[in-house]
Amino acid sequence: MLLAVTAAALAMAAPAHASAPISAHAMVHTCCTPKAEQERIFGEAADLGAEYIRVDVELSGIFKAPGDDPDWSALDEVMELSKQHHLRVLAILIVPHDYTNADEFGLRSGEVAEHAGDAITHWEILNEPDGDWAWGGTAEEYARMLSAAHDAIKAKAPGDQIVLGGLMKPHEPGWLQRVFDTPGADALHKFDIANIHMRGPLDAVLRRYGEFKALVARAGFSGPLWVTELGYPADPAYQSDPTYSGGDASQAAYLTQALVGLGELGAPEVFVTLHDGSLDGKYATEGLEHIDETPGGDYPMERRPAFAAVRRVVTDWDQLMAWRAEQRDQEQEQRVEQGKAAICADEARAMREKVRAAIANVQAAQRGGIGARLDRARALLAGARTAFLWKRAVAGWYSHRADDHAAAALLLKVKIAGG
Repeated sequence: MLLAVTAAALAMAAPAHASAPISAHAMVHTCCTPKAEQERIFGEAADLGAEYIRVDVELSGIFKAPGDDPDWSALDEVMELSKQHHLRVLAILIVPHDYTNADEFGLRSGEVAEHAGDAITHWEILNEPDGDWAWGGTAEEYARMLSAAHDAIKAKAPGDQIVLGGLMKPHEPGWLQRVFDTPGADALHKFDIANIHMRGPLDAVLRRYGEFKALVARAGFSGPLWVTELGYPADPAYQSDPTYSGGDASQAAYLTQALVGLGELGAPEVFVTLHDGSLDGKYATEGLEHIDETPGGDYPMERRPAFAAVRRVVTDWDQLMAWRAEQRDQEQEQRVEQGKAAICADEARAMREKVRAAIANVQAAQRGGIGARLDRARALLAGARTAFLWKRAVAGWYSHRADDHAAAALLLKVKIAGG
């Protein structure tokens, strides 16, 4: 009966809502992504149902030479595309690898925010600043650049949100602690949204999100924690989670479970890698689709099964989260019933020992030939047997109830996975 009721409830799909915290890590560069390719990527992000699209804004492409007027044309194109496709932009302020001039960076960042106006209101301060490949400065230099950018942007656009540069190694907190400890920067109070990048086995991703959230909370940060890069390769050679190692279908399944799991942990925004771009190695198949970047082409996209899987998560977000909550309830009930079954089984074993002792008493009374004693011994044996059978039956009943809850939880897991 429990399974029938659960199945009937699952058949009643809830209407879709635009509340899914899922966005696109798009690898669009204002400096050098061709306009036709940008248009294709924005269109794909919109088709996915993304709320935000993450775009690199290279300051060197705007402020090209000392004394020259800023060139806003590339940024204006991105803002126009965001308007056309109804996508909010998370703009990453990017500088050359060896750039560490905090004062100039703050000044330029404020100018960019002022020019963007209401078209862009979220600014990520560098990409993976804790990775030597992305930026060559120290943690202390980043703290000063973050502080300068925050103050300048807030002066020009007080309502804009400052996003910490997405950390590529959130499981190594020493670098960020140095940022927070930098004298005079007050870096802990110079961003509105914390930000990490997540890859690897699913259990590790979910655990690290919770650990990092607790880490910054202990430091004194109470704002939201975004994931601005979440990816998993489609190539089995690079699929690091043994549970998800079967190619395209495993990529789709991994991302479904990762997004629902991060949603369960309260992640307010998760950016999924949209396309492969020109990356190689373990990143060569991380996108939901592959883009053909042949010069002069029309940039055709080949969607993987993961694209449809993530779009389903976006469309059915409220239903999936309701199913996950019900799954957790069923799992909890399963544990409770298993606990009750274990207690009753222990009590049944204890009663079995009493039955054995009562049998011994009856046998002793029979040998003694004392009628009254034999009657009492038989009565005690009957009572012990009844108690034993009752405890064993109750243990079995609780065990069956636990099995029912386990089956209901499994059915919900299948529904969440799309099976």
